[in-house]
Amino acid sequence: MMIIVFIFGLLTSSISAQLTHGQTRVLYETFDGPSLNTTIWNNGYPWGSYYNHRANTTPRQAKITPDGFLNITAMKERTITLGLMTEYGPIDLDYTSGAINSNGKFCMKNGFIDISLRTPQSGSTWPSVFLVPEDGGQVPMLTVMEVFNSRTRYSYGFKYTNDKNEVEEISFVADNIQTSDGIHRYGLDWGYDQITWYYDDKWVNTQTKSDELRQVDNMCLVISLGVGGKSKETPIAPQDYPSVMSVDLLEIWQPKYDGFYKFQNVQTGLLLEINSATHNWGEQVLQWHDNGGDWQIWHVQYAGHGQYRLIVAHSRLGLDSDNWGTDDGTKLIQWPYHSGNNQLWKIQVVDENTPDIVQLINVHTLTNSDAGKMISVPANDVSAGVQLHLWRDLNSNLQKWKMIRL
Repeated sequence: MMIIVFIFGLLTSSISAQLTHGQTRVLYETFDGPSLNTTIWNNGYPWGSYYNHRANTTPRQAKITPDGFLNITAMKERTITLGLMTEYGPIDLDYTSGAINSNGKFCMKNGFIDISLRTPQSGSTWPSVFLVPEDGGQVPMLTVMEVFNSRTRYSYGFKYTNDKNEVEEISFVADNIQTSDGIHRYGLDWGYDQITWYYDDKWVNTQTKSDELRQVDNMCLVISLGVGGKSKETPIAPQDYPSVMSVDLLEIWQPKYDGFYKFQNVQTGLLLEINSATHNWGEQVLQWHDNGGDWQIWHVQYAGHGQYRLIVAHSRLGLDSDNWGTDDGTKLIQWPYHSGNNQLWKIQVVDENTPDIVQLINVHTLTNSDAGKMISVPANDVSAGVQLHLWRDLNSNLQKWKMIRL
Protein backbone atom coordinates (compact mmCIF):
# COMPACT_ATOMS: atom_id res chain seq x y z
CA MET A 1 0.00 0.00 0.00
CA MET A 2 1.35 3.42 -0.94
CA ILE A 3 0.57 6.23 1.52
CA ILE A 4 1.17 9.86 0.63
CA VAL A 5 0.79 12.70 3.11
CA PHE A 6 -0.37 15.90 1.43
CA ILE A 7 -0.41 18.95 3.72
CA PHE A 8 -1.93 22.04 2.21
CA GLY A 9 -2.79 25.62 2.94
CA LEU A 10 -6.37 26.43 2.01
CA LEU A 11 -6.85 28.90 -0.78
CA THR A 12 -8.28 32.21 0.30
CA SER A 13 -10.77 32.56 -2.54
CA SER A 14 -13.79 30.35 -3.02
CA ILE A 15 -14.29 28.58 -6.32
CA SER A 16 -17.84 27.43 -5.56
CA ALA A 17 -19.17 28.80 -8.85
CA GLN A 18 -16.83 26.46 -10.75
CA LEU A 19 -17.32 23.25 -8.80
CA THR A 20 -20.22 21.95 -10.86
CA HIS A 21 -19.21 23.37 -14.25
CA GLY A 22 -20.60 21.18 -17.04
CA GLN A 23 -22.81 19.17 -14.68
CA THR A 24 -26.47 18.84 -13.72
CA ARG A 25 -27.75 18.31 -10.18
CA VAL A 26 -29.45 14.93 -9.84
CA LEU A 27 -29.90 14.65 -6.06
CA TYR A 28 -30.64 17.25 -3.39
CA GLU A 29 -31.01 15.46 -0.05
CA THR A 30 -31.86 17.74 2.87
CA PHE A 31 -32.74 14.97 5.38
CA ASP A 32 -35.97 16.75 6.27
CA GLY A 33 -37.67 13.48 7.05
CA PRO A 34 -39.65 12.61 9.02
CA SER A 35 -37.73 9.39 8.40
CA LEU A 36 -34.90 8.13 6.20
CA ASN A 37 -35.85 8.07 2.52
CA THR A 38 -35.72 4.34 1.75
CA THR A 39 -35.99 4.93 -2.01
CA ILE A 40 -32.41 6.22 -1.77
CA TRP A 41 -30.93 4.72 1.38
CA ASN A 42 -30.32 1.35 3.01
CA ASN A 43 -29.13 0.93 6.59
CA GLY A 44 -25.68 -0.41 7.38
CA TYR A 45 -22.88 -1.08 4.91
CA PRO A 46 -23.49 -2.70 1.51
CA TRP A 47 -21.74 -5.85 2.79
CA GLY A 48 -23.32 -6.03 6.26
CA SER A 49 -23.46 -4.32 9.64
CA TYR A 50 -19.79 -3.79 10.54
CA TYR A 51 -16.47 -2.81 8.95
CA ASN A 52 -12.95 -2.69 10.45
CA HIS A 53 -14.00 -0.86 13.61
CA ARG A 54 -15.55 -1.69 16.97
CA ALA A 55 -19.15 -0.71 16.27
CA ASN A 56 -21.95 -2.83 14.89
CA THR A 57 -24.39 -0.69 12.94
CA THR A 58 -28.11 -0.78 13.64
CA PRO A 59 -30.93 1.16 11.93
CA ARG A 60 -31.98 2.92 15.13
CA GLN A 61 -28.59 4.68 15.30
CA ALA A 62 -29.16 6.58 12.01
CA LYS A 63 -32.14 8.86 12.48
CA ILE A 64 -33.63 11.99 10.91
CA THR A 65 -34.12 14.79 13.45
CA PRO A 66 -37.02 17.30 13.51
CA ASP A 67 -34.62 20.12 12.59
CA GLY A 68 -33.47 18.41 9.39
CA PHE A 69 -30.30 16.47 10.18
CA LEU A 70 -29.27 12.89 9.69
CA ASN A 71 -27.80 12.07 13.09
CA ILE A 72 -25.64 8.98 13.33
CA THR A 73 -24.97 8.10 16.94
CA ALA A 74 -22.28 5.89 18.44
CA MET A 75 -22.83 4.59 21.96
CA LYS A 76 -21.30 2.04 24.30
CA GLU A 77 -23.57 -0.93 23.81
CA ARG A 78 -22.51 -4.44 22.87
CA THR A 79 -24.69 -5.98 20.18
CA ILE A 80 -22.51 -8.81 18.84
CA THR A 81 -19.61 -10.83 20.26
CA LEU A 82 -17.31 -11.50 17.32
CA GLY A 83 -13.66 -11.90 18.35
CA LEU A 84 -12.15 -11.12 14.93
CA MET A 85 -8.68 -9.61 14.55
CA THR A 86 -7.81 -7.20 11.71
CA GLU A 87 -4.90 -4.96 10.76
CA TYR A 88 -6.70 -2.23 12.71
CA GLY A 89 -6.99 -4.29 15.89
CA PRO A 90 -9.72 -6.54 17.26
CA ILE A 91 -13.32 -6.14 16.14
CA ASP A 92 -14.96 -6.42 19.55
CA LEU A 93 -18.23 -4.76 18.52
CA ASP A 94 -18.59 -3.47 22.05
CA TYR A 95 -20.14 -0.25 20.69
CA THR A 96 -23.21 0.36 18.55
CA SER A 97 -23.29 2.92 15.77
CA GLY A 98 -24.88 3.60 12.39
CA ALA A 99 -24.28 3.76 8.67
CA ILE A 100 -26.36 4.27 5.56
CA ASN A 101 -25.63 3.38 1.94
CA SER A 102 -27.23 3.90 -1.47
CA ASN A 103 -26.30 0.50 -2.91
CA GLY A 104 -28.73 -0.61 -5.61
CA LYS A 105 -30.76 2.59 -5.30
CA PHE A 106 -28.58 5.53 -6.27
CA CYS A 107 -25.19 4.87 -7.84
CA MET A 108 -23.10 6.85 -10.32
CA LYS A 109 -20.19 6.36 -12.72
CA ASN A 110 -18.78 9.89 -12.43
CA GLY A 111 -19.72 13.35 -11.25
CA PHE A 112 -19.52 15.57 -8.20
CA ILE A 113 -20.58 14.97 -4.58
CA ASP A 114 -20.88 17.72 -1.98
CA ILE A 115 -21.80 16.75 1.59
CA SER A 116 -22.20 19.03 4.62
CA LEU A 117 -21.65 17.54 8.05
CA ARG A 118 -20.24 18.00 11.55
CA THR A 119 -18.04 15.28 13.02
CA PRO A 120 -18.16 14.26 16.69
CA GLN A 121 -15.50 15.73 18.95
CA SER A 122 -14.40 12.37 20.30
CA GLY A 123 -11.08 11.40 18.70
CA SER A 124 -11.89 7.69 18.92
CA THR A 125 -14.81 7.99 16.52
CA TRP A 126 -14.26 7.34 12.84
CA PRO A 127 -16.62 9.44 10.67
CA SER A 128 -16.32 8.66 6.98
CA VAL A 129 -17.94 9.21 3.60
CA PHE A 130 -16.87 7.01 0.70
CA LEU A 131 -18.01 5.27 -2.49
CA VAL A 132 -17.83 1.57 -3.27
CA PRO A 133 -18.95 -0.56 -6.24
CA GLU A 134 -22.61 -1.45 -6.59
CA ASP A 135 -21.73 -5.15 -6.38
CA GLY A 136 -20.91 -4.68 -2.69
CA GLY A 137 -17.14 -4.97 -3.07
CA GLN A 138 -14.62 -2.66 -1.42
CA VAL A 139 -12.30 -2.09 -4.42
CA PRO A 140 -12.23 0.33 -6.11
CA MET A 141 -13.05 2.80 -3.34
CA LEU A 142 -13.20 6.60 -3.49
CA THR A 143 -12.91 8.24 -0.08
CA VAL A 144 -14.52 11.66 0.19
CA MET A 145 -13.38 12.11 3.77
CA GLU A 146 -12.57 10.19 6.92
CA VAL A 147 -11.56 11.58 10.29
CA PHE A 148 -9.63 9.75 12.97
CA ASN A 149 -7.62 10.89 15.99
CA SER A 150 -7.30 14.67 15.54
CA ARG A 151 -10.38 16.71 14.66
CA THR A 152 -8.18 19.25 12.84
CA ARG A 153 -7.34 17.01 9.90
CA TYR A 154 -9.00 14.50 7.63
CA SER A 155 -7.84 11.96 5.08
CA TYR A 156 -9.08 11.13 1.60
CA GLY A 157 -7.94 8.90 -1.22
CA PHE A 158 -8.50 6.24 -3.87
CA LYS A 159 -8.14 2.47 -3.62
CA TYR A 160 -7.78 0.40 -6.79
CA THR A 161 -6.20 -2.72 -8.29
CA ASN A 162 -2.78 -2.17 -9.89
CA ASP A 163 -1.38 -3.88 -13.01
CA LYS A 164 -0.09 -6.74 -10.83
CA ASN A 165 -3.64 -7.41 -9.62
CA GLU A 166 -2.72 -6.12 -6.15
CA VAL A 167 -4.85 -3.71 -4.15
CA GLU A 168 -3.11 -0.35 -3.96
CA GLU A 169 -4.15 2.90 -2.31
CA ILE A 170 -3.18 6.53 -2.56
CA SER A 171 -4.06 8.29 0.68
CA PHE A 172 -3.63 11.95 1.57
CA VAL A 173 -4.05 14.04 4.70
CA ALA A 174 -5.60 17.50 4.67
CA ASP A 175 -4.08 19.25 7.69
CA ASN A 176 -4.91 22.41 9.65
CA ILE A 177 -8.65 22.24 9.06
CA GLN A 178 -11.61 21.90 11.42
CA THR A 179 -14.15 19.10 11.29
CA SER A 180 -16.08 19.21 14.58
CA ASP A 181 -16.50 22.94 15.32
CA GLY A 182 -19.53 23.25 13.03
CA ILE A 183 -20.92 22.16 9.67
CA HIS A 184 -18.27 21.81 6.96
CA ARG A 185 -18.51 20.78 3.32
CA TYR A 186 -16.56 17.97 1.71
CA GLY A 187 -16.49 17.62 -2.07
CA LEU A 188 -15.37 14.93 -4.46
CA ASP A 189 -15.34 15.22 -8.25
CA TRP A 190 -14.21 12.45 -10.57
CA GLY A 191 -14.35 11.49 -14.21
CA TYR A 192 -12.40 9.28 -16.62
CA ASP A 193 -9.05 10.89 -15.82
CA GLN A 194 -9.02 13.04 -12.71
CA ILE A 195 -10.16 13.01 -9.10
CA THR A 196 -10.47 16.32 -7.24
CA TRP A 197 -11.24 16.92 -3.56
CA TYR A 198 -12.64 20.09 -1.96
CA TYR A 199 -13.15 21.38 1.59
CA ASP A 200 -15.63 24.20 2.20
CA ASP A 201 -15.75 24.96 -1.54
CA LYS A 202 -11.98 25.31 -1.77
CA TRP A 203 -9.69 23.13 -3.85
CA VAL A 204 -7.69 20.58 -1.86
CA ASN A 205 -6.03 18.21 -4.35
CA THR A 206 -6.30 16.84 -7.89
CA GLN A 207 -4.92 13.50 -9.01
CA THR A 208 -4.78 12.22 -12.60
CA LYS A 209 -5.43 8.47 -12.61
CA SER A 210 -6.58 7.65 -16.13
CA ASP A 211 -5.75 3.93 -16.11
CA GLU A 212 -6.95 3.29 -12.56
CA LEU A 213 -10.25 5.16 -13.00
CA ARG A 214 -11.22 2.70 -15.75
CA GLN A 215 -12.09 0.34 -12.86
CA VAL A 216 -14.72 2.76 -11.58
CA ASP A 217 -18.25 1.98 -12.72
CA ASN A 218 -21.45 2.35 -10.71
CA MET A 219 -20.33 3.66 -7.32
CA CYS A 220 -22.63 3.86 -4.31
CA LEU A 221 -22.35 6.23 -1.38
CA VAL A 222 -21.68 5.16 2.22
CA ILE A 223 -21.99 7.53 5.20
CA SER A 224 -20.89 6.00 8.49
CA LEU A 225 -19.68 6.59 12.02
CA GLY A 226 -17.27 3.98 13.31
CA VAL A 227 -15.61 3.49 16.69
CA GLY A 228 -11.92 2.59 16.84
CA GLY A 229 -10.66 1.29 13.50
CA LYS A 230 -7.97 3.60 12.14
CA SER A 231 -8.05 5.47 15.45
CA LYS A 232 -6.92 2.35 17.35
CA GLU A 233 -4.00 4.29 18.84
CA THR A 234 -6.42 6.72 20.50
CA PRO A 235 -7.86 5.44 23.79
CA ILE A 236 -11.59 4.88 23.63
CA ALA A 237 -13.06 6.69 26.62
CA PRO A 238 -16.58 5.43 27.42
CA GLN A 239 -17.47 8.83 28.92
CA ASP A 240 -17.20 10.37 25.41
CA TYR A 241 -20.27 8.43 24.35
CA PRO A 242 -22.92 8.74 23.07
CA SER A 243 -21.20 10.64 20.25
CA VAL A 244 -23.06 12.09 17.26
CA MET A 245 -22.21 12.90 13.63
CA SER A 246 -24.74 15.29 12.04
CA VAL A 247 -25.23 15.37 8.26
CA ASP A 248 -27.05 18.46 7.00
CA LEU A 249 -27.11 18.36 3.20
CA LEU A 250 -26.05 16.15 0.31
CA GLU A 251 -25.91 17.29 -3.32
CA ILE A 252 -24.93 15.08 -6.24
CA TRP A 253 -24.23 16.32 -9.76
CA GLN A 254 -23.58 14.38 -12.94
CA PRO A 255 -22.04 15.44 -16.27
CA LYS A 256 -24.34 17.14 -18.76
CA TYR A 257 -22.47 15.59 -21.67
CA ASP A 258 -21.32 12.00 -21.94
CA GLY A 259 -21.75 10.20 -25.25
CA PHE A 260 -21.34 10.65 -29.00
CA TYR A 261 -21.94 14.03 -30.66
CA LYS A 262 -21.44 16.04 -33.82
CA PHE A 263 -20.31 19.67 -33.48
CA GLN A 264 -21.89 22.03 -36.00
CA ASN A 265 -20.60 25.58 -36.30
CA VAL A 266 -23.41 28.06 -35.64
CA GLN A 267 -22.40 30.48 -38.42
CA THR A 268 -21.18 28.18 -41.20
CA GLY A 269 -23.32 25.11 -40.52
CA LEU A 270 -20.27 22.90 -41.11
CA LEU A 271 -19.06 20.10 -38.85
CA LEU A 272 -15.90 19.59 -36.82
CA GLU A 273 -13.98 16.77 -38.54
CA ILE A 274 -10.59 15.13 -39.15
CA ASN A 275 -9.01 15.88 -42.51
CA SER A 276 -9.50 13.13 -45.13
CA ALA A 277 -10.67 10.65 -42.46
CA THR A 278 -7.05 9.71 -41.76
CA HIS A 279 -5.70 8.05 -38.63
CA ASN A 280 -2.41 9.95 -38.76
CA TRP A 281 -1.08 11.54 -35.61
CA GLY A 282 -1.05 15.31 -35.99
CA GLU A 283 -3.69 15.38 -38.74
CA GLN A 284 -5.60 18.66 -39.13
CA VAL A 285 -9.00 19.36 -37.62
CA LEU A 286 -11.25 21.02 -40.20
CA GLN A 287 -14.83 22.08 -40.79
CA TRP A 288 -16.69 20.21 -43.54
CA HIS A 289 -20.15 19.36 -44.81
CA ASP A 290 -22.00 16.57 -42.99
CA ASN A 291 -21.14 13.33 -44.78
CA GLY A 292 -22.06 10.83 -42.06
CA GLY A 293 -18.47 9.75 -41.43
CA ASP A 294 -17.09 8.57 -38.09
CA TRP A 295 -14.37 11.22 -38.49
CA GLN A 296 -17.13 13.79 -37.80
CA ILE A 297 -18.34 11.99 -34.66
CA TRP A 298 -16.82 12.81 -31.27
CA HIS A 299 -16.99 10.77 -28.09
CA VAL A 300 -17.41 13.35 -25.32
CA GLN A 301 -16.25 11.98 -21.97
CA TYR A 302 -16.23 13.73 -18.60
CA ALA A 303 -12.58 13.82 -17.56
CA GLY A 304 -13.17 15.32 -14.11
CA HIS A 305 -12.67 18.73 -12.51
CA GLY A 306 -15.31 20.25 -14.82
CA GLN A 307 -13.38 19.21 -17.94
CA TYR A 308 -14.08 16.99 -20.93
CA ARG A 309 -12.03 15.05 -23.41
CA LEU A 310 -13.14 14.79 -27.06
CA ILE A 311 -12.15 11.54 -28.80
CA VAL A 312 -12.87 11.23 -32.52
CA ALA A 313 -14.76 8.03 -33.28
CA HIS A 314 -12.85 6.71 -36.30
CA SER A 315 -9.27 6.94 -35.02
CA ARG A 316 -9.87 7.14 -31.24
CA LEU A 317 -7.38 10.03 -31.09
CA GLY A 318 -7.99 13.12 -28.99
CA LEU A 319 -8.73 16.71 -29.98
CA ASP A 320 -5.45 18.52 -29.27
CA SER A 321 -3.99 22.03 -29.46
CA ASP A 322 -0.83 21.66 -31.51
CA ASN A 323 2.45 21.68 -29.56
CA TRP A 324 0.70 22.85 -26.38
CA GLY A 325 0.13 26.23 -28.02
CA THR A 326 -1.71 29.05 -26.29
CA ASP A 327 -1.38 31.84 -28.86
CA ASP A 328 -4.19 33.04 -31.06
CA GLY A 329 -4.03 30.93 -34.21
CA THR A 330 -2.75 27.72 -32.57
CA LYS A 331 -3.82 24.92 -34.89
CA LEU A 332 -6.03 22.02 -33.82
CA ILE A 333 -4.97 18.45 -34.55
CA GLN A 334 -5.73 14.86 -33.52
CA TRP A 335 -3.18 13.14 -31.29
CA PRO A 336 -3.03 10.07 -29.03
CA TYR A 337 -4.83 10.94 -25.85
CA HIS A 338 -2.55 11.53 -22.85
CA SER A 339 -4.83 13.52 -20.47
CA GLY A 340 -2.73 16.67 -20.86
CA ASN A 341 -4.45 20.02 -20.38
CA ASN A 342 -4.04 20.79 -24.07
CA GLN A 343 -6.41 17.85 -24.71
CA LEU A 344 -8.97 18.84 -22.07
CA TRP A 345 -11.87 21.20 -22.77
CA LYS A 346 -14.41 23.26 -20.89
CA ILE A 347 -17.84 23.05 -22.50
CA GLN A 348 -19.31 26.50 -21.93
CA VAL A 349 -23.05 26.98 -22.56
CA VAL A 350 -23.57 30.32 -24.33
CA ASP A 351 -27.22 30.82 -23.32
CA GLU A 352 -29.13 28.65 -20.83
CA ASN A 353 -32.19 28.97 -23.09
CA THR A 354 -30.28 27.11 -25.84
CA PRO A 355 -28.11 24.65 -23.87
CA ASP A 356 -26.98 22.79 -26.99
CA ILE A 357 -25.08 25.87 -28.23
CA VAL A 358 -21.63 25.89 -26.61
CA GLN A 359 -18.11 27.23 -26.76
CA LEU A 360 -15.19 24.79 -26.46
CA ILE A 361 -12.45 26.31 -24.30
CA ASN A 362 -8.98 24.78 -24.16
CA VAL A 363 -8.01 24.10 -20.54
CA HIS A 364 -4.28 24.63 -21.17
CA THR A 365 -4.96 28.25 -22.11
CA LEU A 366 -6.88 29.02 -18.91
CA THR A 367 -5.08 31.14 -16.30
CA ASN A 368 -6.23 33.46 -13.53
CA SER A 369 -5.87 36.43 -15.85
CA ASP A 370 -6.93 34.81 -19.13
CA ALA A 371 -10.43 33.63 -20.02
CA GLY A 372 -8.99 30.92 -22.25
CA LYS A 373 -8.84 30.33 -25.99
CA MET A 374 -11.63 28.55 -27.81
CA ILE A 375 -12.15 26.52 -30.97
CA SER A 376 -12.74 29.03 -33.76
CA VAL A 377 -13.27 29.14 -37.51
CA PRO A 378 -10.78 31.66 -38.97
CA ALA A 379 -12.70 34.85 -39.69
CA ASN A 380 -10.85 35.40 -42.97
CA ASP A 381 -11.79 31.97 -44.36
CA VAL A 382 -15.09 30.33 -43.48
CA SER A 383 -15.10 27.82 -46.34
CA ALA A 384 -15.31 24.05 -46.07
CA GLY A 385 -11.87 22.54 -45.53
CA VAL A 386 -10.30 25.36 -43.53
CA GLN A 387 -8.22 24.21 -40.56
CA LEU A 388 -9.66 25.28 -37.21
CA HIS A 389 -7.62 27.02 -34.54
CA LEU A 390 -7.70 28.55 -31.07
CA TRP A 391 -8.61 32.21 -30.64
CA ARG A 392 -9.53 34.58 -27.83
CA ASP A 393 -13.24 35.13 -27.16
CA LEU A 394 -14.74 37.49 -29.74
CA ASN A 395 -18.38 36.67 -28.94
CA SER A 396 -18.64 35.45 -32.53
CA ASN A 397 -20.85 32.73 -33.96
CA LEU A 398 -17.67 31.37 -35.54
CA GLN A 399 -16.73 30.31 -32.00
CA LYS A 400 -20.09 28.72 -31.16
CA TRP A 401 -21.00 25.10 -31.83
CA LYS A 402 -24.26 23.21 -31.77
CA MET A 403 -23.88 19.86 -30.01
CA ILE A 404 -25.93 17.23 -31.87
CA ARG A 405 -26.34 14.11 -29.74
CA LEU A 406 -26.27 10.80 -31.61
